[in-house]
Amino acid sequence: METTPHDPPPVLLSACDAGVLTLTLNRPDHRNALDHVLARRLLDALAEAAADPTLKVLVLTGAGTAFCAGDDLAATARWRAGEYADTPADPRTHEHLYLSVCRSLLTLPVPVVIAANGPAIGAGLSLLCAADHRIASRAAVFGTPALRHGHLGDAALLTRAVGPTHATRLHLTGATLDAEEATRIGLVDRVVAPDELPAAAAATGAELAALPPGAFALFKRLREQVLHAPTDVALLLQDRGHHESHRLHGGRP
Repeated sequence: METTPHDPPPVLLSACDAGVLTLTLNRPDHRNALDHVLARRLLDALAEAAADPTLKVLVLTGAGTAFCAGDDLAATARWRAGEYADTPADPRTHEHLYLSVCRSLLTLPVPVVIAANGPAIGAGLSLLCAADHRIASRAAVFGTPALRHGHLGDAALLTRAVGPTHATRLHLTGATLDAEEATRIGLVDRVVAPDELPAAAAATGAELAALPPGAFALFKRLREQVLHAPTDVALLLQDRGHHESHRLHGGRP
C-alpha cells in the first residue's frame, strides 16, 4: 500500500533473503518497547513465518540503540488502571503478549537468532532467552529489574537460559549485565563490535540456513519434550527422533 509523508513508520520491519527472514523492532524512540500494536504485529509475523515452507532461519533485532526495553510502561500503566484495549496484554485473558511471542519463538520450526543491538531489559530479556542463538553488540546490556518494583519478572525463561543460581542473583540484585558478563554466564553466545553486528547476524543466518531442512525443527521439538522428562523417557523420545530424522533425510528407519 502506498504511504504518504504523514503515515507513521511501520513498527515492525521485515526483509527476507534466501530463506532468512529478518524482523526488526521499529519503535526506536521508545527503545523498541512492546505496546499492543508492536506485540500483535510481531505475533502475526511469527505466525506467517511458521506457515512458510521456504523459511530457513529467523533473525530478530531492533532499530536504533536498543533491542527491546520491555513492555511499554505507559501502555502497562493503562492496563493496570483497567484499560485493556491497547495495552501489551490480551484484553480477554490479560496474559502479557510478550509471553505469546516467546512461545512462538520457542516453537518456530527453524533456528531463531537474536541480534541484540542494544539493551534487552524485562520482556526484551525474555525474547532473548527464547532464541536459539544470541549475538550481542558490545553496546548491549541485559537485566530484569521487575522484582525491585514488586513484580515477578522473568523467572521461567531466564532460569532456563542461565540456570537457577544466575537467574536468582539477577532477580535479587536487579543487576544489569554487560555483553561480556552475559557471555560468561551463557546468556549470550557471541559478542561483536556494534558496527559488526548486522554482518555477523547475516553470516550466522546464512550458515544456519545451510542446515538440512527439517533437522533443527526435530531438535527443537525434542528439546522441549525432554527438558524435564525422566532420563529413560528422554532417551526413548530421542531414539524416536533419530528414526524420524533418518526417514526425513532418506536414511534407513
